[in-house]
Amino acid sequence: MKKPKLSAIMSGLFVCLSIPILIFILVYNYYRNSEVMMATLKDDVAKTRQASIENVQGMIQGVAGTLRLLAEVVAADPALFHTDRSREVLFRTLTSAEEIDAAFVSFEDGYHRAVTRIDDDRRRSDPKIPRTAKWHMNFIDDFSVGTSRSRHRTFFSTWGDVVGEYAVPTTVDYRAISGYPTAKASGALAIADPEINSDTGYPIINMRFPVYHNGNFIGCAGASITLDVLTRFLASHRASPHSMTIIADPTDGKIIAASDKKKSVRLSVGKLEVARLENFADDDVREAYRLQKDTDQNDFLFDSPRDGQELSASFARFPEDFARPWETVVITPTDDFIGQLKATNHQIIVIIIALSIAELFLIYLLSRRLSQPIENLSQELKSVESLSFEQPVNRLSNVREIAQLQSAASLLRNSLRSFSSFAPVDVVKGLIKSGIPLALGVEKRNLSILFSDLENFSTHAEQSTPDALLEQMSVYFEQVSRAISEEKGTVDKFIGDGIMAFWGAPVALPDHVLRACSSALRATRRMERVNEGWRAEGKRPLRIRIGLNTADVLVGNVGSTERFSYTVMGDGVNVAARLEGMNKIFGTTICISDSVFEAVASDILVRPLRHVQVKGRTQDFMVYELIGIENSNDPELELRPEDRKLSEMTWAASRCFEAGDIEGASCGYREILEHFPNDGVAKSMLVACSQSKVSAHPA
Repeated sequence: MKKPKLSAIMSGLFVCLSIPILIFILVYNYYRNSEVMMATLKDDVAKTRQASIENVQGMIQGVAGTLRLLAEVVAADPALFHTDRSREVLFRTLTSAEEIDAAFVSFEDGYHRAVTRIDDDRRRSDPKIPRTAKWHMNFIDDFSVGTSRSRHRTFFSTWGDVVGEYAVPTTVDYRAISGYPTAKASGALAIADPEINSDTGYPIINMRFPVYHNGNFIGCAGASITLDVLTRFLASHRASPHSMTIIADPTDGKIIAASDKKKSVRLSVGKLEVARLENFADDDVREAYRLQKDTDQNDFLFDSPRDGQELSASFARFPEDFARPWETVVITPTDDFIGQLKATNHQIIVIIIALSIAELFLIYLLSRRLSQPIENLSQELKSVESLSFEQPVNRLSNVREIAQLQSAASLLRNSLRSFSSFAPVDVVKGLIKSGIPLALGVEKRNLSILFSDLENFSTHAEQSTPDALLEQMSVYFEQVSRAISEEKGTVDKFIGDGIMAFWGAPVALPDHVLRACSSALRATRRMERVNEGWRAEGKRPLRIRIGLNTADVLVGNVGSTERFSYTVMGDGVNVAARLEGMNKIFGTTICISDSVFEAVASDILVRPLRHVQVKGRTQDFMVYELIGIENSNDPELELRPEDRKLSEMTWAASRCFEAGDIEGASCGYREILEHFPNDGVAKSMLVACSQSKVSAHPA
């Protein structure tokens, strides 16, 4: 049998090696990417499912908590809710959450009072509702009036501004509907099944909480939850662009909420009703529900009955401690995750086929180009074997190894005639990459530095148990640190009961001085609120003291080559620390330097204290107490009613003191004490005035 030529073998070898590898890479990448995409799908579905459950739980629990409070108010004074004076309580309950559509109280004697929102759907349902009405209050007479019970309705454009009212006869008994019997029987929160709101045409859920007065059941506090908020949440938190999320009751399949609002209700015999999974207006959802019932599986793939595309279905129950046995249903097209991958693979297949055809042609040319010199060399060696030296010398190949073989064959041929020469092949060396290590270093930058400390902390620590002290210190650190971070500050370190922070590094802030002032005020006022709560609980309060300075300091990585930290250094840091301690002298809370005041004088309200000289500095400077932020509507920053008066009186007294008019200054500070008897600054400066008089007139 004739042996194949080298060119044919090389062509076949190239094809057998390259084409299967390309196919393997394509298939392997497809399945690996598919696995990753499906894992991403499952993860996104799980996140969507968990987010939906948490959102519903949060909504229900929030409304439940509000109803508990309302029930306590009703129990404390049931007679109040038989009068219009109770409408404010119901209005506050209604507006406590956007999902609450109505807040009401129903009594055993048949009396019912409610406050509801008014929207376009309600206006369309009742032409008597004024066009400008946005709120609605109504009450139904108790059974003592006999058969002439009426529903008395009052409408408001803004709360308190009546724009219309009327009364209509009614026979409704709220004791028999919407969860009232359940709440009465169980003595706990009752959540009714979804029902169509006759005014809006969309589903609502009624929640009721029993009310007991002197140990006797007297009625229920209730709220109607509109599912629009939940529907919008489901629509905006989809697992994928074309997925659908549904919350349903698995006991009867009734829809609680769906990401497609219009499909949560259906028209049956001319009447709107809440849809169920079995008759939901979506073929894919109905098919998923059927398969789940048949197979008892909660997570599975199935084909859409509409277009045959692959879908993922996920059914998950709410936690057992939830008030109702609801579940989430997530239907997701797998093409949302791997559809692009499939399209890409189809394109790759077409490209690979085209490339393979071109490759076969190139392989043939290349194999001919590579094999031809070898075949010629074989003929040449055969001629040498036969001691024939008439074989013509072929042109050297451009391939190094083949050219070397040709040279070797030529040498072998010529060696029978003469000596030959030989040249060795050089050794190729590789390259080594190198990296650059991190280095220590600082830079000079204008920053605002804050020091915070606690007054009489050592005494407080001695008089507190370790657990109580730790609890209070944790609250203190949390409040101050949060105030710093909210104004984009950097907490440098905690020093015992102190906190050091700075603004303007590592990220430069053009308004770092004002932000530092705002942070100091937020921290002090938040601690004031915390202290009020502690006093009510019988705990000792923690009084915070803050020093604030702005200066050019060094900032950067400081430490050893093995360990370093990002911090600030310099005289400006020391001044901030000294300013914190000056609060003890003046009885103040926030002491700032003149550099801070000059930087943001038009944005803050301060009062001057006096010129001081801190340790380590030769020049003295004016110290100010920070009182508030000008033109701020933030309750943590805005000026209090007496702040401006206190500032103006202190400025007047300080000018006298700085000018050497001790008598005038004394009068000014005494006048401050007449209006503000506990003012520490005035007391401190009166002592300074007395000392100035003694030094001016020694005995």
